[in-house]
Amino acid sequence: MRNSDDFKFDITVAFVIFAFLIVVSLTYISIFFFNKISTQEFQEKVKISADNIVQIYKTKEDLIRKSTLAIANSELFSNNFNINPEIISSIFKIFLSANRDFLKIKYVNQYGKTIVYCKKIDKEIICGENDKNNFIFRDFKLQTSLFTKEIMTDEGLKFETISPIKKDPKKGFILLESTLKRLFSGSNNFYNLLLIDNNGNIYYSNFLKAKSIFDLFTYTLADRIKKAADKFVTDDIYVVPLNKKFKLVFIQNKKLINKTNAVSQKLAMIMILISIFLAIPLGVFFSKPLYNFYKDLDKRVKDEIEKTKEKEQILMHQSKLAALGEMLGNIAHQWRHPLTRLSLLIQNIEMAYKMNKLDDERFEKFKNNALSQIEYMSQTIDDFTNFFKKDTKKETFCPKEIIDKALQLMEARIKQNKLEIIYDVKNTTPIEGYKSEFSQVILNIINNAIDILKERNIENKKIWIRINGKTIEIEDNAGGIPDEIKDKIFEPYFTTKFQSQGTGIGLYMSRVIITQHFDGELYAYNSSNGAVFVIKFK
Repeated sequence: MRNSDDFKFDITVAFVIFAFLIVVSLTYISIFFFNKISTQEFQEKVKISADNIVQIYKTKEDLIRKSTLAIANSELFSNNFNINPEIISSIFKIFLSANRDFLKIKYVNQYGKTIVYCKKIDKEIICGENDKNNFIFRDFKLQTSLFTKEIMTDEGLKFETISPIKKDPKKGFILLESTLKRLFSGSNNFYNLLLIDNNGNIYYSNFLKAKSIFDLFTYTLADRIKKAADKFVTDDIYVVPLNKKFKLVFIQNKKLINKTNAVSQKLAMIMILISIFLAIPLGVFFSKPLYNFYKDLDKRVKDEIEKTKEKEQILMHQSKLAALGEMLGNIAHQWRHPLTRLSLLIQNIEMAYKMNKLDDERFEKFKNNALSQIEYMSQTIDDFTNFFKKDTKKETFCPKEIIDKALQLMEARIKQNKLEIIYDVKNTTPIEGYKSEFSQVILNIINNAIDILKERNIENKKIWIRINGKTIEIEDNAGGIPDEIKDKIFEPYFTTKFQSQGTGIGLYMSRVIITQHFDGELYAYNSSNGAVFVIKFK
């Protein structure tokens, strides 16, 4: 059996040869086809490229902002915990490792002194408690929200975000430095790219070195470029804003097109033929070790999938146990009134017996009333058993019927909490899946709504249930989900209740059921009344 070093050598040689052939071939192919690029094609392609770069920038900017806020608002800096530099360093290391664009993160106190910092140097992450570049906080000491700024360096565009901890500058600040130098790495050969500010100063160029666009173009054209926003200044120059400070200038690469000639076209065809003839024997030679590698990789992936399924089954079982506990609680509520009636009937017949008034008619009436109460209790058990019975196969059903049965089973709890249910059914569309799993989802959401209404002591408790086709909304008037936990409510084992009152897997399993077993969506948002949970089926 070949050792790992031999296998790595085979893979390395294969990829070097193929990469060389592909690069050479694609270079000549691109030269061949660039000659056919028209003005219209350039304009179509450059708009797509511009949209992609702007979208990537906005996505990365949003991620950097959210990441900074997440650290600054985390429980790591809560008053309930002593701030431990070693723990913070460990968290910072994990944080920097999670994103290759993050360069440096540090925690400074209200006076600007660095408490803990971590930064990337080459491929390593170095941490310490004293940074030579202390935080200059005079401009931010009164800042209570996120502050951002962009800096252009020799290494490219950098993004700095500064956020006070827990929105309180007295608790210190979190600084995150990120790089956006990969923002322009996907530039195409059919255009040249400039990054300029609103004054026309050039901060990035992939073809010429100049300080200003006035050094490259005539004053009139440069002035038009400086003032332009999201339009073609000429047929071959396109300007689009990147943000409030910077603009992107796309210039058609005519130099590359003009160099294309008959010789390069012939060379391209020759290189294509050579690549084809070399690729076939090399592919056969290296296919076996690659096949074995991917076969082993496939086996490991399947093993991990099986482990994930086992974990999901454990969570599903725990969720069902929690649902069973809630079911027993509902049965107790449903039985309370008939048990009280039975107790009164027994006392009445005992009193009639002692007073010698127990005749056949009175005894028959007692028997019928007692049997009626026992039958009601027995029927309650049957209803709950059928409702939670495991389905063996998928079937088509009306979601309104399941919701009606769920409300019927929870009738005693609804009455006990003086809860008003407001139904709004515009139209219903049958769905396919497992009834018992869907009922589990409905019970989880409604029970959570009742719990939060009780916890917050809402006087006029209300739950709205809206059904419109394959969209179901369940809304309460408890005030909504706090922003700091809105992104966590569907995570496993996350709960705001005491451990004796909640397991933290109800909403997680509800989303798993809807997304994986019904191919749908389950999400939540806040309305003017409170939280709204939305179930959407395709």
